[in-house]
Amino acid sequence: MRYYTHITTSISSVILLSDWLPPQVSITSSIVLSGIILGSVLPDLDESRSWIGRRIPILSTMISLVFGHRSITHSGIMLALMTTAFLHFSHEFLLGLFLGVALHIIADFFSVGGIPLFYPFSKKRSQVGLYRTGKWSEGLFFISGLAFIMYYLL
Repeated sequence: MRYYTHITTSISSVILLSDWLPPQVSITSSIVLSGIILGSVLPDLDESRSWIGRRIPILSTMISLVFGHRSITHSGIMLALMTTAFLHFSHEFLLGLFLGVALHIIADFFSVGGIPLFYPFSKKRSQVGLYRTGKWSEGLFFISGLAFIMYYLL
């Protein structure tokens, strides 16, 4: 999934789930929203050609060389690290970051490429396969998410 689709699907998912999320989770909070946006692109730091990878090339290249794309940053370990950080520090930004990362991983689970949820114990990728990155099917997710956000804001 492209970075802009990850951002729109994460924000629209938070809006959609707002009744079930803690009260401090609101996209009207710039702190929470910043965390969601950063978190929604952060797992792709393992790909040097990604939007975030091009902005932090040294770190991105190192992660990519050691682990490869869609490995540790798209796994249960990443979710566990984010959960631990949020529970330990309990800050609005970290809550948004956790949600963004979790929603990124969930979105990639629905891609044809899938995710290695149990990495490093298993490199087998799990997926539902609803869309292919960069194809028209991803475009539908982007447009749907953007339309939902626009409807919410109006």
